[in-house]
Amino acid sequence: MGAAESRGEPGVRVESGEVLDGRFRIEEALDQGGMGSIWTATETATRRLVAVKVLRLDAYTQGRFTPAERTRRRVELLKRFEREGEVLEELDHPAIPRLLHRGYHQEEPYLVMEYVDGPSLRELLDLRRPFPFGAAVAVAVQIAEALGHAHTNGVVHRDLKPGNVVIAADGGTAKLLDFGIAHLTDPDATRYTALGATPGSASYMAPEQLRGQQNMSAAVDLYAFGCVLFELLTGEKPFEDKPDRNKDIQHLEDLPPRVRDINLGIPEDLDELVWDLLGKTPADRPAGIGEALTVLRGHLPAPGDPGPDPELHPDPTARYRLGGAGPVLGPPGPRGWADPAGHAERVRHGGSRRSVRRRGPWLGRGEFADLIALARAELAATGPGAECERLASVLARAVSEWGLQEPAVAEAHLMCGDAARLDGGTGRARELYEKVATLGDGRQLPRHGTLTLEARLGVAECRIPDGDLRTALEEWRRTASETLGLTSPPAHLVERCREVALELSERGFGAEVSSLVRRLAEL
Repeated sequence: MGAAESRGEPGVRVESGEVLDGRFRIEEALDQGGMGSIWTATETATRRLVAVKVLRLDAYTQGRFTPAERTRRRVELLKRFEREGEVLEELDHPAIPRLLHRGYHQEEPYLVMEYVDGPSLRELLDLRRPFPFGAAVAVAVQIAEALGHAHTNGVVHRDLKPGNVVIAADGGTAKLLDFGIAHLTDPDATRYTALGATPGSASYMAPEQLRGQQNMSAAVDLYAFGCVLFELLTGEKPFEDKPDRNKDIQHLEDLPPRVRDINLGIPEDLDELVWDLLGKTPADRPAGIGEALTVLRGHLPAPGDPGPDPELHPDPTARYRLGGAGPVLGPPGPRGWADPAGHAERVRHGGSRRSVRRRGPWLGRGEFADLIALARAELAATGPGAECERLASVLARAVSEWGLQEPAVAEAHLMCGDAARLDGGTGRARELYEKVATLGDGRQLPRHGTLTLEARLGVAECRIPDGDLRTALEEWRRTASETLGLTSPPAHLVERCREVALELSERGFGAEVSSLVRRLAEL
């Protein structure tokens, strides 16, 4: 990555081997940030590797602008870049890379920061879907602690997303990066425009941010944190573009899905937390990030817990499992401690609104959810295998520990039933399905409504190879009709209805299922 070209305007020219201020030798280009280019450099006195961010003026000063407009944009960009340095000087927290030096090169500012070697959270999420539950909580806690420290010091990040979080290769610590568009809540602070664009990143912007509101509160970070937490727990973003409705409109107007509708193994308090964080107005969201920390810390891996399986590198749970690390509190900043509301003290001394989880050799709910997710992914990719066998091996213990009415346990029965059926064991599959089918209908047990419908479809499908076709048809009709009666039938349930209908059609019942199949196709 060579010199910045700006069509006659001055720009920072940095080349490999160049030494800045006689202290930092430029090594290689890393990335293009929103306002600058990122390089690695070696501090000559200590030989430590650092990150250097230099202005990238060409991105904002080229194009069809008048000379006066280019000058205005250049001045604003310089001020915003200097503001980022001022913001980083205010922050001192283990989950935020430290600012080491501020300097000028060819009369333009540059920043030298702690270098974090490791993949971004975006890269890890793209590699591991679903993300291990314990790792998801460990990362979320550290991000929340970094945000808490920033908010305490009057800084709103405004661009929280997985691409701005790095998981350190050495130790698995999560680091929150890029305060380039940070907003200061101090009413006397100078405001800068967004150079013609709404600041932030698509998929993680709060409704008020999308509307271009200028004086934003820390609530925009809570919304973005809710989006990141949703993705950590489900492997999906709360909103994606649709043919008839883009994600921005959905962020502005639509209620998000429930986390437990996607991953039933997620504890209810985390489901409620994400729902609150994704409130459409700041008043709908928690009063501060400390409320989220109170919930999340209750689900952190504990000393002696097993690591993610398969292994995750780097492993964000290691600091909690192996070192017994408690909540990370940064040193006091100009306006107080990183956790000003005292949530960490309440957790340590038993004052949390959640009870402490019972520990023992048996799996925690998070680990059990991981087993379900791995079995689901295996079934979708290759069919029944080792992951499904592992889930089946702990099924009886799960019933003993939590009961069949626990949604995760019921879902595990369905997963194991699917695996048995696909392996030809329709008798065992029907037995597993029937246990869930008897839990009751959606009016009696709303949380189990779709599970019981899916279980009844499984029972019907198991009757087909046994030759009990009329009973299978009647069970399918009843279940398909109830599915059509749901306000928002889950896509996977509709697909299961259509799969069983196809099997019935192949056995000569095409006319009997056709009308309901047409209605299912319209959903």
